[in-house]
Amino acid sequence: MTNRAWILAGLAASLLVFPAVGYADDDRDDRSAPRPLAHLTLHEISERVTFDPDPSHAGLILRNAVAPLLGFAELGTPLCPSELLIAVPRMRRCTVIATGRDSISTVDGLGPVTGDFDVVINAPGNSSVHVPNLPVIHGTFDGNVDLSLAVINHIPLGSIIGSFTVTATADPRTGVLVPLSPPVVLPFSGTFRLPFGIGDHHEWERSDHGRPAFYLADNLRTRIRIRSNELSIGFATVRLEVTFGQ
Repeated sequence: MTNRAWILAGLAASLLVFPAVGYADDDRDDRSAPRPLAHLTLHEISERVTFDPDPSHAGLILRNAVAPLLGFAELGTPLCPSELLIAVPRMRRCTVIATGRDSISTVDGLGPVTGDFDVVINAPGNSSVHVPNLPVIHGTFDGNVDLSLAVINHIPLGSIIGSFTVTATADPRTGVLVPLSPPVVLPFSGTFRLPFGIGDHHEWERSDHGRPAFYLADNLRTRIRIRSNELSIGFATVRLEVTFGQ
């Protein structure tokens, strides 16, 4: 069986059996909370935001944003099937890059999101410390974002429901992405955690360079200290925790 066939088999199997979603208790202190073990965790590396009139509702303003994302899928989950170990034997998790685009109402915090993603490995010639950049799985995602807690109540949490669609996988002989027919659809749900600093007074979208920064736990009380690997050039990032399945 070819690597591509193994990958497809792994994607299909992972839709049927998911690892339990639990909590990690490492690296905790009195200002940290247990961290969900998501199937996929992405961070916004940067974000470009504009406020534009809603073409379908006069007088309303939309928050339109585009953001590059980078993160990891856990081995054995839908975007990181164990069969990829055939191609990358020492891999412990899969690197995922993506670009997301959303259009959120400034009134209720609701709106659609779309984007594309790649599961990537190191291209030939890369050093061992180079960011992975060769796609082996490619696709799109779409869904609906709910940032009403943030927009209405100034609570730095949000949610998303949607699906990832795997549209191509790499030919193991050439590295060329080959379209899938039919594509593989992976329903998902997720939680956004927006960074904040102590004393921000609801300005949770801004985290001054070098200041201690936190995420808010699901109980709406406990602060989760942001780790150094969750920063982008020193700035705290928005974190998206994704779980696949209905």
